[in-house]
Amino acid sequence: MSKIDFSEIEIGQVYGRPYLAKVWGYKTHFPLSRGVVTPSYSDQIILFVTKENQVSATKYNNYINDGYLYWEGEEKGGNDSRIIAAEQNKDTIHLFYRHKHHTEFFYLGIVKPVSFVKNEDKPSTFIYQIIGNPAFTTSTDEIQPNIISERETERRSLALSRIGQGAFRIHLIKLWGTCAITNVNIPEILKASHIKPWRSSTNIERLDPYNGLLLSPTIDALFDRGFISFEDDGYIIISKQLRKEQELLNIGPHIKLRNVFESSLKYLQHHKTNIFIK
Repeated sequence: MSKIDFSEIEIGQVYGRPYLAKVWGYKTHFPLSRGVVTPSYSDQIILFVTKENQVSATKYNNYINDGYLYWEGEEKGGNDSRIIAAEQNKDTIHLFYRHKHHTEFFYLGIVKPVSFVKNEDKPSTFIYQIIGNPAFTTSTDEIQPNIISERETERRSLALSRIGQGAFRIHLIKLWGTCAITNVNIPEILKASHIKPWRSSTNIERLDPYNGLLLSPTIDALFDRGFISFEDDGYIIISKQLRKEQELLNIGPHIKLRNVFESSLKYLQHHKTNIFIK
């Protein structure tokens, strides 16, 4: 099985589709005009991801956060099955990313599938870890357990933690859509906040979307540190320590969660009992 040659493509450099078409032997750049390109007789999958599409185009919720790509697949999911089976089929997925339409793409290297939510009525959602060029990346699968260093063990634990939190975040975005209080809809700044903290949760609780709130940064910081909590009806509880700062922080007793799910009540109770500063 042949491959499209990436020997002339460097991570961090900017490329346009016409140039890539020329390098790869296409007569025009039109075969590369889609968001997902799966060249015939190749084990390569190429993603062309645009964060901010033009007004007339289909809107996708695509962005990069902490080394992970959060990406919505094609509108009709034509290549979903191929993408989901990429690791099983030993396909390599390459990422070209740009912030705005009608600009050139940054090549960010190879990405590894971490999690996905397959949807029938809207684009499926994927998380990819951006791992770059495999020539400079050590595969943890090649490390023997008896010679793993303490630092490597810590690195693996951190990687698994981030993957878990990435999956948690994508499920929270699906559950809430926007900030659970303010309706702010800027995914890059919204925080996937655990109600019962990660450190205190079981593995199941850590990935349970009902143990989470999607919050804007200020609200998230106050909630995470116990300066605010929420009643079972969703209304805010404000610590006495914030009396002087309430107005500056633009918070008050009128604030409430947009929804309170029954499955979240036990987590809210834990937060009120163990995290909230009265």
